[in-house]
Amino acid sequence: MEEGEKYVKDLKDNEYVHLQLVIRRKYGIRDYRKKFGKFFVLEAGDKTGSVIVKYWGRDVENTEKLYEELNEGDVIEVEGTYEKDDSPYISVDGEYDSLKKIENFDRSRFIESSNKLEEIMKKIMGYVESVKEVHLAKLLDLFFSSGRFVEEFKTSPAAISGPYGYLGGLAEHTLNVTMACEALANIYSLDRDFLVTAALLHDVGRIDSYEVDTAIKMKPRAKLLGHTVISYNMVEEKIREIIDFPSDMRDKLLHAIIAHHSPIVDNVPQRIRTREAYILFYADMLDLSLKEFEMEGDEEWMYSRRMGREIYLG
Repeated sequence: MEEGEKYVKDLKDNEYVHLQLVIRRKYGIRDYRKKFGKFFVLEAGDKTGSVIVKYWGRDVENTEKLYEELNEGDVIEVEGTYEKDDSPYISVDGEYDSLKKIENFDRSRFIESSNKLEEIMKKIMGYVESVKEVHLAKLLDLFFSSGRFVEEFKTSPAAISGPYGYLGGLAEHTLNVTMACEALANIYSLDRDFLVTAALLHDVGRIDSYEVDTAIKMKPRAKLLGHTVISYNMVEEKIREIIDFPSDMRDKLLHAIIAHHSPIVDNVPQRIRTREAYILFYADMLDLSLKEFEMEGDEEWMYSRRMGREIYLG
């Protein structure tokens, strides 16, 4: 493995490592107990996991200076020894090893990205083009004919972490929900074009809900409004550009979007009141729930907050 290619998941006990990590938490600086010097502790990681980094500095002034230069979210280059103790850590001796902040790095090292985005977007655009109802087709075109929107939609995460908490997560989730809605529309003889449109647009507000750098963070606006309200506002704004858009279709579509988390969230603006909204809710919930079973971990069982119970990953 070439330098820079190693990840946290690849580390082996007593191995001398050289890798790039993003600081996720910065702890205090302390004096040595029995000798002169200072040390500090960081929690750092990459897209495969986190590890504790312990820096030991005999030169007090330089150690304090380095500590003050480092902030959460910074990317550091670390050379030291990995110790797979009860709490694994990388030990960095300030005299012989190295820890420094760097400015040039590949963001994809720290945030996972879907490896099938082109295939996903091709299928999504196929669904967009498949909608024949003239008003719904116009609405979708107002979104997906914009190169800027498509690029943001394509690369956006659908969560901070967990299921779909990675670049391209929104597109992947949207495609799965759209396929489920199409199938359910056929089973229950409902308006296929309407449900496909609702599925394609139900989470568009997520493109304006996250800040992505070396970590995914929720924007203050999304914390205050929620992605469902942002999605509602974006779709309503585009509908206003279509002069003859039927009012009943508008209201049912906006209702499906604003209520698609209704049965599981207490503070939603509106409860589900249509068949189409119910199908969108269950398609969304099904995909998010089943995605949890794909989460990687060392244990066969994992607690799912969404389901309120442990789930079996084996």
